[in-house]
Amino acid sequence: MNEQPPGDGAPPARRTPFLTRRRALPLALLLLALSSVFVFGGDRSVFYRLSHHEYTSGHTLTLVVNLSAEDRFLLFGRRKLDADGERTYAGPYNRFPIGPYLIAGLAILPFGDDVPDQILAARLAMLAFFAAAAVLAWLALARLLGDRWIALAATLLAFSSYYLLYYNDMIAVEGSPSLFGVMLTLHGMALFVQEGRFRQLLVKTAAAILLGWHVAGLIAPFVLLGLAGELLRARRRRGGDRLRAIAALARSRYAAYGAFSVLAALLVLGWNFGNEYLAYGGDTPLTGLPSFRSLLRRSGYDTVNLAYFGVDWLTFLRGQLAAIGGAAIPFAAVDRLGLDLSQPHYRPWPPPAAAPWFAALGGAVL
Repeated sequence: MNEQPPGDGAPPARRTPFLTRRRALPLALLLLALSSVFVFGGDRSVFYRLSHHEYTSGHTLTLVVNLSAEDRFLLFGRRKLDADGERTYAGPYNRFPIGPYLIAGLAILPFGDDVPDQILAARLAMLAFFAAAAVLAWLALARLLGDRWIALAATLLAFSSYYLLYYNDMIAVEGSPSLFGVMLTLHGMALFVQEGRFRQLLVKTAAAILLGWHVAGLIAPFVLLGLAGELLRARRRRGGDRLRAIAALARSRYAAYGAFSVLAALLVLGWNFGNEYLAYGGDTPLTGLPSFRSLLRRSGYDTVNLAYFGVDWLTFLRGQLAAIGGAAIPFAAVDRLGLDLSQPHYRPWPPPAAAPWFAALGGAVL
């Protein structure tokens, strides 16, 4: 596809260097602030935080340690031999893209069987994702807002959230790696909208999908709003001719981007399902695979997941709003206010932070 800006087709403005010596000061201050997360923290060579943080880190590290080409990069908890001497797998866990597991595996590779060093190396990899996500957020906001200092203030406020600073070294796909993928895609979207650079958006989105599923929550509204805007422009240009406007919409790069994103996600999901299917020797149907059953539960199609939590949809959504409210409170203010925002693993639900005023704050922020 040709590299041209979306929308009216006007040629892009002449590019100027994004960073000069004078403009680099906000970035330097951001990097200085981010360096503190590597210096300050608990004893990161052990599982030093309780509940969800510790459980997820230990589980993820177990999957990473077991990762090998010999097992087709299957993610599993245990491996054993059956009565016939055949290799069997217990606890296959292929629900998430394999990217973060591979990166964590490379991080711990030099340390052999030294568990404390493995834990530390994996945590440092998570912190690197966290810092890179903050830099990408600043770069995107600086472009969108046109002011590097306002972008710096917004980035520092967001990344000083209690949840981000509490969970930034948790060894997990659904933590810093997935956040990095979302910010990588956001930066790609900013470049696409401002300069029409489409290929880099595709590459960044593919990389983000390999890091986590959360980026879908950014891709979907971007595609839908982009298509809506192009449809309005096409109808104006064609005097209200619906058929020609819809035909133009089908050729839109927003439509192509949406199709590419869906295809990339299906390829990653297909790899996970296929690998898990082979792990069961081909005897388990697709609908019986643990990852497929998890997909149904997490999508809400299978209400067993909500029943396990002991809540209905309204209570669950209130908990989500409460989490947004908690995320709006800086880490430094949490102790001063005497709040406990850490999330327990599964139960009880809603978490302690789901008080009504938290949900009200979350609604206001949203």
